[in-house]
Amino acid sequence: MGALYSAAAQEMLSAGISFFGIGLYDIGDSGVAHCSLTVAVFESGETDQDVVAQGIFATLSPDPMRDVTWLDLPCGPAVSVISFRKLLVDGSYTKSGNDEELAMGQIQVHIPFSTGPYTAVVTLDTASVEQWDEFTHAIAGIVGSLEFPEPAENGQPG
Repeated sequence: MGALYSAAAQEMLSAGISFFGIGLYDIGDSGVAHCSLTVAVFESGETDQDVVAQGIFATLSPDPMRDVTWLDLPCGPAVSVISFRKLLVDGSYTKSGNDEELAMGQIQVHIPFSTGPYTAVVTLDTASVEQWDEFTHAIAGIVGSLEFPEPAENGQPG
């Protein structure tokens, strides 16, 4: 897994990722399932959540390789993007010693802030696509629990 995530971690650090974590889960005799979770926040330049979400939806929807869905979360509108791709893993990192294809799944949720011109992007990546249902439930719980508290009168977070 180090080979799988090390290059991605370097790229994420250079892009300003706010949070990066790796989850490892025992799945019994089948081995271990794993995923990475990242959270990035960027300035969107727009304070209207609906405008930002509509722009994200319009930008990402035309790609036939993505399943783009509008979400109504408790914290406001959001856009989810699901995609799958195949990677070729160098044989020096595989059990067989041969180059092997690896299926990867990604769930990304773009969530405009209600309190300012920012957008959070929560991304879950996994090569454990057999556990896809569990991972979709996990990210749904994460993004469904997000809140954007209004700042207190002194400007500090509420």
